[in-house]
Amino acid sequence: MPVKRQDALKKPLLGLLMVACLLSAFAATTADMSFRLGAWSSNDWILVKSPRFSYMHGFVQRDACIENECPPVSGEEIFKKHCSEVYSAMVLKDRAEIGQTVSSTMSFDWRMAPLIVLAEKLEQADGGEPTFGEHWEIVLYDEGLNVWHHSIKDGKPFWYKAACLKVPFSKDTRYNLEVKVSKTHKGVREMMVKCGGHEFGYVDNDLPDSFYAGIIGCEGRNRFYDFKIR
Repeated sequence: MPVKRQDALKKPLLGLLMVACLLSAFAATTADMSFRLGAWSSNDWILVKSPRFSYMHGFVQRDACIENECPPVSGEEIFKKHCSEVYSAMVLKDRAEIGQTVSSTMSFDWRMAPLIVLAEKLEQADGGEPTFGEHWEIVLYDEGLNVWHHSIKDGKPFWYKAACLKVPFSKDTRYNLEVKVSKTHKGVREMMVKCGGHEFGYVDNDLPDSFYAGIIGCEGRNRFYDFKIR
């Protein structure tokens, strides 16, 4: 009995598909960097402006970490008087992919709010700076963990709390925050968050297949000690 052409092609096509999947897996971005003085390069990163603020800050290098730009006052005073003036954000130039875990060791010196940020793409501000459009903020603060979903509606920033976990975290303490975006066998997209021995997740089908991943320091003095994608 003659073999049909589509049957003859099936095995080679399946083999090519498996090779493509393997190559894609090996090509996925990985990162494992310390923010110690001299241990990393700013050339690997993109500073990003928030659509909520008119300024764009960078990060200050310390011996063991980096900090968002803050006035030289106490953490309490920053939070109470300058919380909207200390936003610093940057994302890694190489994109991460669904199924990977993004993590960073971080701390805060008063109440809040270091975070991991995920963004499918970057927009351009009026001054030409890279800025966030739709993005997700996974936030550590003294009363727990929040996931904020940000977007632009009618030309203005809009955001809402997509998920949260109420649990106490301490100031001046290093915590490793982990975020994983994955897709189930039914195509449902979910985000899992781990920090300090706690874990929670939620479903969000707006989560993209690939994204820029990075860090944001805001609302207080925040410290970042490392950054990993695996």
